[in-house]
Amino acid sequence: MGTLRSRMRGLVVALVVLTGVFAGANARADELTAAERVLLARHETVTREQTIERGDQRYIGGVTYTLVDASPAEVAALVDDADALRKVLPRTKRARFVGQSGSDRFLELTQGTSVMEASFTVRLRRDANEARFWLEPSYPHGIDDAWGFFRWQPWTTSAGEPAVLLTYAVLVDVGPGIVRELFEERFRAALLSVPQHVRRQLADRALAIQH
Repeated sequence: MGTLRSRMRGLVVALVVLTGVFAGANARADELTAAERVLLARHETVTREQTIERGDQRYIGGVTYTLVDASPAEVAALVDDADALRKVLPRTKRARFVGQSGSDRFLELTQGTSVMEASFTVRLRRDANEARFWLEPSYPHGIDDAWGFFRWQPWTTSAGEPAVLLTYAVLVDVGPGIVRELFEERFRAALLSVPQHVRRQLADRALAIQH
């Protein structure tokens, strides 16, 4: 019963967090400031850090915006590829799809360093221009909670060239312990580095096709 109550409490917290951050991300994608658009034009990432606390739960992460030289279809193909996700998600040692429920896919991840690592499974739900993911509690998980999304939409640069605006959001509650106490900001930086890895992976794929 205690485990069920804990999961329900976590679900309520996640829904509150999801509602707030998704609403903010939807608005800001259309309301980037002039300074932020300059950063995007320079192929820099616009980052908005977030920390949300609810009782004993503490979510860290944020929302990012990045321009990538790719088509929406190429970004979607990357999200569908477990090995590509292994390469773009921070400190990911292993990634594999382990099941499916309807159109949702279950992605098992093992992340960490030589000192510590955690394995968990996220449910991945994709449509034409977005992929949402959240921790699947029915599978073993070494973190308390996680959720986020990739969203890709066509964009025209200031030079009139086609690109994709990639919005990436993530919030993770690693639970109490040494990571939260000593390495939280380093962990946040790793979480928000995903757009740069996506850009690099897309460039590598394009180069491989040319050769």
